[in-house]
Amino acid sequence: MTPMTYAHCRAAARAVRDAEFGREAIRVARPRSVLGIVRSRGPLSVMLRVADAEDRLVRLGPESFALLERPQFMRLPPSARGGAGLRLLRLLDRRWDMLVFAGPPAFALTVAATLALISVVRDTRPSLAIVWLALFATAYVAVFMLAQVVTESAWLRRTLGGKAADELAAESLPGFNWSMPLCHHAGTGDGGGLVRLASSRMEDLVKRHAAAEARAGGLEIAEGRVREVLVCLTRGVSTAAMRRVVAARMRLPYGPDSRVALRRPLGPVTAYREPVKAGGGFFFIWVGGVAVVVAILASFVASVEGQACGDSCEGRPATYLTALQWLAWRLVWQSAPGIGSATVQTQIFGWLLSIVGLMTIAVAWVSAKLAVDRHREMLADFRALAADLPNTRVLLLTVTDAERDAVLRAARPVTGQEPVRSFAGKVVTYDLGAIGPTTLGLAQCARQGAGGPGGAQSTATEAIRQWKPHLVIMVGICYGLREDWTPPQQLADVIVATTIEDLDRRIEHDGHTEPFGDRVSTRSAIVSRLQAASTDWRTAKVWFGPLLSAQTLYDSRERRDQLKKDRTRALGGEMEGHGLYAAAADADVPWIVVKSISDWGVDRDKHYEPDAAAANAADFVAHAVALGAFDDIPKRR
Repeated sequence: MTPMTYAHCRAAARAVRDAEFGREAIRVARPRSVLGIVRSRGPLSVMLRVADAEDRLVRLGPESFALLERPQFMRLPPSARGGAGLRLLRLLDRRWDMLVFAGPPAFALTVAATLALISVVRDTRPSLAIVWLALFATAYVAVFMLAQVVTESAWLRRTLGGKAADELAAESLPGFNWSMPLCHHAGTGDGGGLVRLASSRMEDLVKRHAAAEARAGGLEIAEGRVREVLVCLTRGVSTAAMRRVVAARMRLPYGPDSRVALRRPLGPVTAYREPVKAGGGFFFIWVGGVAVVVAILASFVASVEGQACGDSCEGRPATYLTALQWLAWRLVWQSAPGIGSATVQTQIFGWLLSIVGLMTIAVAWVSAKLAVDRHREMLADFRALAADLPNTRVLLLTVTDAERDAVLRAARPVTGQEPVRSFAGKVVTYDLGAIGPTTLGLAQCARQGAGGPGGAQSTATEAIRQWKPHLVIMVGICYGLREDWTPPQQLADVIVATTIEDLDRRIEHDGHTEPFGDRVSTRSAIVSRLQAASTDWRTAKVWFGPLLSAQTLYDSRERRDQLKKDRTRALGGEMEGHGLYAAAADADVPWIVVKSISDWGVDRDKHYEPDAAAANAADFVAHAVALGAFDDIPKRR
């Protein structure tokens, strides 16, 4: 999309404000600062403009967008810093509270000092406006200091009283992880596409940041897997419909009313990146804020005391340095040696600062305690999440479009998720979602047969390299050979291969053919699990036995009858199984072929049901996965 103008950002901010939970969402995206009466972030329109320039604003349209935030420890990439205009907007966004606190009184004092200088130069009586400006600056700072004392007293009371775990997580996790503090969707669709796009954009930004850091260190990253969890603040979602989508598509670690929702990485990973260790960050924010307050307040005290004492200012905090010294002593409830104030305003400032100093002790203790407790809780949350991490990856391999579509249809109701396509490698893979601890993936061969570019062997090799599965299942259609058995095979029956025999490797002699292709068995542990799954799958009969594999499409009664005569136990035949076996053997990955009978290898114009057969094979595999058949298969990778 084209970059957003500031007018577009204002319109987007109005759309959020007018939404069902818009004002609550804005409060989440713009939390209050330690100063209490001011927000820590700039106006929403400024936040959106900066995020769009940094590629953190995910947009599907004017009524569907989400805001991403980097972890606090992550440096802004040089490519995202922009020119002077963007840097100014970023300053407004990130330092809004300090600008609101220091800007008006600093401006008032500057104007007052300018008027005083003009009166001195012109040798005229000072204007009364100077006094009013000084009083305004004094009152302004006093109000902010009082608000800070009240706000932090309330924070201490809530903290010592015990905050809920999800409230602590909502305060802490976004600082250590990528987060989505604002999500607005009032357009068409259910909003699931916005969640997927936000996750994909986050992963892209993580990769870009990692690649830039690596290049700076002299390393080039060819590919990588993102282990970052996206933290969504559920109260930052502006509509009820979108909140339901977030609850359905993301994990709520603290129950249905959780303030945070977590989305796992899109790709297969073995672990998540744990939060960095907390270091009592709030205490340093507090100390920094107190230092800024003291530095600014010193100029007010010096101005007030200087005007009050006139020419006799000995022992008064009438200069900036003496005022700074006097305030520093008041911070620790002491009187500065040889320095005393004489005005009511400065004495009020001194007492307020003494209260702030007393609170600093409590803040230091509580922050140190929280630095430990929060970190322990965050690690516990993430370890619990890791316990739910799908630890088995099953890759489904198909060939025809009918087979692919059948797998997609069968997986949706079981996983409850829409498939997510990845174009990152040479083979397009689909993340079909998780069923318990098992994640399903899908790849489609570009052509029929085992060999050649796009065939089963090359596709399986690349898909295994990209997706790193613990098990590969080829799902699709085949021809049957035993329609004359008792009971007979039926079209759309499912065949699970216990062995695969390669018919392509053979010697043609005069009058006879000598095959010498591999005849390999699939793992008995996988077969037994599918046998157990077949006991309560009633759609069609499931046959277990040998399957023939050759890059030959049979439509010959003579050739088919010869196969039945030569291999009396074979249940059917197909074209890709031996290619899968070769790729999986090289990668040391378990594999199996599950296919359904679409025809009899002859008379396809009369007996051919590929759609029903593909649907049955896919449904049976989905049924087995849903039962947990592969949740704890032995893993060698």
